[in-house]
Amino acid sequence: MPITPEEARAQRIDFREYIAIWDTGATHSAITKKVVDDLNLQPTGARETRHAGGKSLNNTYLVNISLPDGVMVPHVRVTEVQLIPDDNVSDDKQPQLLIGMDIIGLGDFAVTNANGKTTFSFRIPSVQEIDFVPDAQEKNIMGGGNRKARRTLEARKRRS
Repeated sequence: MPITPEEARAQRIDFREYIAIWDTGATHSAITKKVVDDLNLQPTGARETRHAGGKSLNNTYLVNISLPDGVMVPHVRVTEVQLIPDDNVSDDKQPQLLIGMDIIGLGDFAVTNANGKTTFSFRIPSVQEIDFVPDAQEKNIMGGGNRKARRTLEARKRRS
């Protein structure tokens, strides 16, 4: 049974770790049958799920999801799904949790690839807007051949 973050801190809670997929194309978070069995979860309902194979009716469960940064998202309604298994990888090395937009939408999510190093970052709560477009536009203008656009941008920066 899910508990509040305060209850988790006050009690000695047995956390389970699972590999997760962060999926911005998924509306809701999901878990596999392995998680259901590991945690002895009881269904709380059902939800129609749309996927590559069409649609199906799947059990839902209420869980708490604790993220690596220590933030706990309580009372998440997750759907039991079958993620695509890799027959060459053991179960303990396969994703068992899918983080969807129900959680991603609670915070700031960014993926960068500076100097060939991919960095994924997430925080709750959201604290500022992250918009890469203005920097990209400025770089395109300054590196391009349009002299008038460069002068306009430089004048705007001086006024700021």
